[in-house]
Amino acid sequence: MKKEMMEKATMKKTTGKTKKRRIAAAFLAMMMVFVLTACGGDSKDGDSKDKTPADDGAKKEETNDQKEAKDGGYFLGYSVGDYKVILQAETGNRFEDICEEKGYKCAVKDAQGDSSTQLDDVNALIAMGVDGLIISPVDGQACAPAVEAAHEAGIPIAVVLRDIPSKKDLYATFSGTDDIELGELGAKGLLDAIGESGKIVYIQGTPGLSTAEDRTTGFHNIIDQYDGIEIVAEQACNYNRAKAMETMEAILQANPEIDAVWCANDEMAGGVVQAIDAAGRTGKIKVGGANLQSDAYQRLLDGTQAWDVTTPPMMLDNALEALVTVLEGGEVEKRINADLDIVTKENAEEFEYQVY
Repeated sequence: MKKEMMEKATMKKTTGKTKKRRIAAAFLAMMMVFVLTACGGDSKDGDSKDKTPADDGAKKEETNDQKEAKDGGYFLGYSVGDYKVILQAETGNRFEDICEEKGYKCAVKDAQGDSSTQLDDVNALIAMGVDGLIISPVDGQACAPAVEAAHEAGIPIAVVLRDIPSKKDLYATFSGTDDIELGELGAKGLLDAIGESGKIVYIQGTPGLSTAEDRTTGFHNIIDQYDGIEIVAEQACNYNRAKAMETMEAILQANPEIDAVWCANDEMAGGVVQAIDAAGRTGKIKVGGANLQSDAYQRLLDGTQAWDVTTPPMMLDNALEALVTVLEGGEVEKRINADLDIVTKENAEEFEYQVY
C-alpha cells in the first residue's frame, strides 16, 4: 500500500506535485509511528511495563511513604518506634539515605511511641510487599506480635536499638548496644569526674524498656562497689527532657549537697543541666549523659556537661547490611553490638563523627 501511494505521488506531474509528496511523507510517518507503538505495547523490555493504570495509582499512594524504586533493588521497610526520639529519627534518616544510595526501594513508618500503631505499621509494610524489614521497637515486649506477623509472612527481620529477646528465634539479627556495658561506662565516667566518694543522683530511662533496665543494671554493677558513693536520689524520667528538669528541680531543693548526676540519655541530661543552671549551681555538680546528641556534644565543649557515653546511630547501617546479606542467602551474627566509649571535653573531637 505504501509503495503504491509513493508510486502515485511520483507519477503525477501537476503543479501540486510537491504538496502531494509532503502529504504522502506525513502519512507514511504516521503509519510508522502506529506500527512502532503497537509493537511496543507487548514489550517486556520497555518502560511501558510500569505505566499501567493500576501502577499509576500505586505510585501516587507511594509518594507519601516510599522512596522511588530503582530497577533491580530490594524493597525494604523500616518501622520506627518514635521519630520524636532523636536517636530513632537519626536511624530513620540513615535508612532512607542508604537505601537511596544503594538503589533500594524503601518505606518508613512512624509508630509515634504507640505499640498498637507499630503493629498496624508492620502489617501495612507486610501488605506493601517488602522484601525485608527493620524494626526499632516502641517496647520490646509489646512489639512481639509485630515480629510474629512479619515472620509468618516469610519476611526476614532485623531489630535495632531496643531488643525483643522473647522473639530472638524469629528475627535474623539485633543491632544495637550492650546497654549493661553502657550503664557501666556511665558509672565509670562519673567516678572519673568526682573520684571514689561523693553524693550522686541517677536519672533512669523508661521503666520496662530493655535499654533502661540494662543501663540501670550496668550502672549499679560499678557504683555499688564503692562505699564512698552515696546515691541520694534515683528517679525514672522516661528519657524525657521536661520530666528530667522537673524531677531535678525537686531533687536539688531536697539535697543541698550533690556532686554528680548521671542521666541514661542526653535528653534527660539536657533537662538536668537546665535545672542546675536555674538553681545557680552550675559548675558545682558534674553531669553526664549518653547518646552523644549534638546539644550534649556542645555542652561537653563548653563545660556544662562533664562526660557522655556514645550510642552510635551507625547501628542502623549494620542492621541494614545484615538484612541484605540474609536476603542474598548469607549468614549473619545474631547480635551486633556497636563499640561504646566515654567522651569528655578532652577527647570530644575524636568522636564528632558520631554526633547527630
